[in-house]
Amino acid sequence: MKLNERIRRDIEQYRKLPDRSSRIAFIWDYYRIPILAAVSVLGIVLLAALSNLGRKDASMYVVLLNSDSSLVECDDAVFDRVLENGKVDLRNRTVDINDKLSVGRENNETADIETLQVLTALFTISDLDLYVADRYYFDYFVEDGGYCDLGRLIDKEILDRYADDLYYVEDGSGSRILAGIVLHPGSLIHQAGYYHDDVIMGVVSNAQNMDTAVEFIRLLLSDRN
Repeated sequence: MKLNERIRRDIEQYRKLPDRSSRIAFIWDYYRIPILAAVSVLGIVLLAALSNLGRKDASMYVVLLNSDSSLVECDDAVFDRVLENGKVDLRNRTVDINDKLSVGRENNETADIETLQVLTALFTISDLDLYVADRYYFDYFVEDGGYCDLGRLIDKEILDRYADDLYYVEDGSGSRILAGIVLHPGSLIHQAGYYHDDVIMGVVSNAQNMDTAVEFIRLLLSDRN
């Protein structure tokens, strides 16, 4: 049955229903999937819009998931300092850091779902550039093509020096890509106080400031020499 014929038939059936409750039940039974899909998309759009308020002048947007910033004082200038030392032109802009998102820590399923919705919004329709998380929550966005292939963007000479710290994955299309760099205790991010265990840093595939994010990782690796 063609779509227009289906819609016409449903309208006729809807008009024949005797009361408001039966009409609501009819709409829900037949159209709940597109309704839920539309609500989800709207929610993601709103979350992304709210997360971007006041972020127009940032040189790079960073999310540090499950950081230690609630427990210790962190050096939030580390990102700007690395870029400035690398002679990156920030044009009087600074790095926007979100180190307050957490998931899986408080045994609060509702809060975890909300956090993952925010992250999904940032990955899909926002301008998140650099993402840092433990392996489980880093992998959460792999299948949807969340990360760019750093193997194509960073010099092979630099990557070869840190072969043991390169994090390769198979993305949603079945391609093997270098999605991230493993950061161990002792890295500049750890020294800044944000983490105490291994984490993975990757560049989001739809990053608005991709060049800056990739350059940050390159500089971070080079600083380890």
